[in-house]
Parts: sequence; structure tokens; C-alpha cells
Amino acid sequence: MCDEATSALDPQTTKSILNLIRDINRKLELTVVVITHEMQVVKDICSRVAVIENGIIAEEGSVVEIFSNPQKEITKEFISVVLSNDLPVAFRESEIKSEKSPGSLLLVRLIFIGDSADYPVLEWMIRAVEGVNVTMLFGNLDQISGIPFGRMIIGLSGDDSKVELALTFLRAQDLKMEVIGYVQRRPSTSNQSTR
Repeated sequence: MCDEATSALDPQTTKSILNLIRDINRKLELTVVVITHEMQVVKDICSRVAVIENGIIAEEGSVVEIFSNPQKEITKEFISVVLSNDLPVAFRESEIKSEKSPGSLLLVRLIFIGDSADYPVLEWMIRAVEGVNVTMLFGNLDQISGIPFGRMIIGLSGDDSKVELALTFLRAQDLKMEVIGYVQRRPSTSNQSTR
């Protein structure tokens, strides 16, 4: 059992301790229980996680499951330290609506786990659905327990039928998809040249 084994350590020492714990687990085939508030530690070396709130297990499962689809607010808060789920800055203060308005984008969050993180899904979608406009707003590729884990937020616009075809295409892929809603981009305060 490791209770806060990396608390207050410098990054190099933390890495050494995590490598030691990983080696003990693999070489001696011992289960190691890690108690920590550091979600980066959980992300790096754990295979299963239990989130405890007020002495009760709020959520448990594989690290990949919990990080890719947290259900409880406490879990979302813990995970947000290492995996931001915020909208891009230009949209954070915008109201998310369920109905399209002129000039709005449909925001879609995509989560890729395992081999699907290497697939050019957006390229495939653009080729399959001509006429849909795709704006890449956020993207990140990481590893959780050694498994590739990618997250992306895109904005879709164009004819309603094309946007729906794009969503249908994305639903058929090996990924998790969340339709966030329609938002207006906040006007830029900087002077930008137009093309």
C-alpha cells in the first residue's frame, strides 16, 4: 500500500518513485494500492481507480473508463486537473443553445481511445460529407495507463443536412462523441486582418 507516496516530491523523484512502484507491480506480480490526490499519478501508473467522497466510493472502474467518461461531479473535478474539459476561450462565455442561430457553430467533443487515436477521422469525415465546414477548436493526445487517449472539440457548420450527415458519420466511428450544442463565437478584441 502506498499512501501519498509522491506527495511533496520534486518531478524527478516522483518519476523515480512511480517507476519503482510500476516495477514492483510487474516483476513481483503484486497488486499495489495507491492512495493519492494526484490524478497525474493515477493516469500514469494505475489500471483501476476508485474515487472516494465523504468515505463512500463515488465511482470506480478502469482508469481509461473513468477518465474518458466520468459520471460524478467529484470525479470530473479531480480529472479536470490533468484533462481540461473546458470549451475553447472564444466560446467559454457564450451561451450553449440547443437550437441553431445564424453564424453559430455546433460544438462536438470527440474522445479517441486506443488504436482509434491514430485514425484520421476528421479527414475521413470531410471526404465522406462534402460541404460541411469543420473547425478544429481543441485537440490533445495523451496516454492513460499506457493506452493512447485523444480528445478533440470541433465546430461544425453548414447546411443542416450536411451537419447531420457528419454527425451520423462520427457516430459510426470507433470513438465517443458528445454534442455540446450551438454557440456563437465571441467577437475578437484584437485587430485581425481579413483574407
